[in-house]
This record gives sequence, structure tokens and C-alpha cells, in this order.
Amino acid sequence: MKKVILLLSLFIGLSSIAQDATKRFFLLSESKVKDMDIFRKNYPVQDAFARKNYEGVMKNRVTHTSETGGLYILSFVDGDENLGKFITKRGTANGKFREANPKIAEENSNNTDGAWRRSTWIMVNELEFLPVDFKMENYNFRKIVMRTVPANEQEAFEKQQLQQHELGLKIGVKYLSVTWRAVDGYPTNTYMTILPDNSILDFYTHYADRQEKRKNSKEFNDSMKTGVKSNIIRLDHLSRVY
Repeated sequence: MKKVILLLSLFIGLSSIAQDATKRFFLLSESKVKDMDIFRKNYPVQDAFARKNYEGVMKNRVTHTSETGGLYILSFVDGDENLGKFITKRGTANGKFREANPKIAEENSNNTDGAWRRSTWIMVNELEFLPVDFKMENYNFRKIVMRTVPANEQEAFEKQQLQQHELGLKIGVKYLSVTWRAVDGYPTNTYMTILPDNSILDFYTHYADRQEKRKNSKEFNDSMKTGVKSNIIRLDHLSRVY
């Protein structure tokens, strides 16, 4: 309960962020399992329960396995009010699922390898580079880049990322990406950039083309030598499973 109260207080404090745009969040659950086949067998029931439990609150949900052996479950929510409702509902979700599906809940519990890690992220609206008709289910691969930035340079970092994207477009570099800033569960100077594509092969075929264009642009390479320095703390490849 103290954790819920602390989170709700923190999210109320977010009211000064992005006043002129919808605040978009995702709540991330990270874990590992002992047997992926058991997870895949039980997950449709678990996912259907979650979608019903958060109906009217959660905008979307997507689940991945990663090349490092982890599970990434992302639940998307728009606005502070829905975020608060999601967190409140989440507090009783496990108990309700266990009551409704005792056998599956027990099997899932025995299959978990270590503790779950939960975190919450807010989208940096200026760093969303997705088409209007973007649908997660059309993109089965995602690369994630997680990095930390000096706390007193976050605004400068976000502006720098926007400038580099615009410079990339100028030299013909195009790709899909969206950047999120940690609210809870990771230090708040942590950023996660998610780059979706159809497959890992497509991503790195396009990546090679982008790198060639960057290499041949003096303006782009000069821009990389200055500005805020970030520390990459994780690179991972995600494959959508549901």
C-alpha cells in the first residue's frame, strides 16, 4: 500500500510535464522463466485476464522475449488519471487471477526464475517518430537502447536527440523510434529508445544503409562529437510473442 501511495504521489507531481500534449506511459514488467513452453501455453489466459481487468484504462499491451533470455511485458496507458487507475487495479490483479485460475497461477509461479521488476516510463513526445497509423502488431521486432544521462543535462539531451533526428532526415536516414523517460523503477535520468521493425534481419539491413549515410556526412559526424554524453546501460533485441 505504501508503494501505491508513493507512486500515486509521484504521478501527481508529473502534472508540470507536457501540459500541451497527452501524457503517454507504459508500465514495464521484466522477468525470466525456467520453461518458455510453459509460459507460451499459459500466457493467452493471463493476457486475456489482464485486458479485461484493465479494460477502459489500458490502451494496449504487447509481450516480448529478448535475446538475453528475459520477458518484457509493456502495458500502455494514456493520461495521469488512467495511470492512477491502472496502478490501483494492479494491486489486486494477481490475487484475482489466482482465484480465477488457481492451477495456471501455481504453474506460472513455479516457472518464474527470479523476481519480477516493474517500472513506469513516460513518452518524450518530441521524440516519437512513428507513423499515424502505426500498429504494434505489424512489427514483430524491437531493438531497445537504454541509457543514462547526467541529471542536470536531460533537457539538453532531449533537444540534442531531436536535432540529430532532423539532421538524419536531411541526409536521408529514416527509421521508426520512440523515446521514453523513466518515472519509477529506474533512475529518472534513464531513457529507453525503442526501434521497431518487421524482423531483426530487416532492422540490420536498414541499419547498415543508415550507417553508410551517416558515415558519409561530415555534418552528422561533427554533431556526434559535441553535446551531452550518455551512458548506454542496455542493448537488447525483442521478439513479439503476443
